[in-house]
Amino acid sequence: MGILLITQDRELEERCRRATSAQYAITLIDSIVQAPARIAAGVYEVVLIDAETLQRPYAEKVVGIVTTPGVGRVIVMTTDFIEDEEVALLRCGVQGCCRRGIDPDSLRQVLTVTESGVWVTRSLLPRLVTELRRYAQQAATPVTPPAQAAAEPLPSVPPERLAVLTRRERDIVKLLASGATNKKVAEDLDISERTVKGHLSNIFMKLGVPDRLKLVLYLNEGQRPAVMERK
Repeated sequence: MGILLITQDRELEERCRRATSAQYAITLIDSIVQAPARIAAGVYEVVLIDAETLQRPYAEKVVGIVTTPGVGRVIVMTTDFIEDEEVALLRCGVQGCCRRGIDPDSLRQVLTVTESGVWVTRSLLPRLVTELRRYAQQAATPVTPPAQAAAEPLPSVPPERLAVLTRRERDIVKLLASGATNKKVAEDLDISERTVKGHLSNIFMKLGVPDRLKLVLYLNEGQRPAVMERK
């Protein structure tokens, strides 16, 4: 398996190398600008991004990597925990957020967890649970008949709009709503992760949602997605 590590910090590079087993081959670049060409030249199971190589807002810089065909999971290492910043990264499709000072054993755990789930900072969990509950309540609210509809659109995706999806797209949405990662969706449906990402782009466009997290929040019916906390 390949890891694309984006950092200019040699000490961080060394910690990342100590954290990874022999099954991972690390390719090092020092700028996110170089990432598309590197990704096009090889397949990377993980892209590790040192936030010190980015400018804020981080999510705007990272989303292009997350949606690049051939990329597995993306993990961003930041200097400090900033709640809104981490939420924005998760919304754009990042599967893990941790600190730059993480020790090799903990980073190894992050890599393991993100194979099938999402790694977030412990203190972020209450906010995620609150958002899930709010969107679940909105999804459970009966649709107002057209004659009584309010002028403003409902914040949740109306059920009838799911009819625009193909059968394959509905299968993918069902798996995502239960907390499945792109890798898990690909395995369950026997398709490539690149194909999953292509379907996701179509789903986002058809349902009018901007990203993966919003899609899950809109469609989740009270079941909490697989979210792993940082210990």
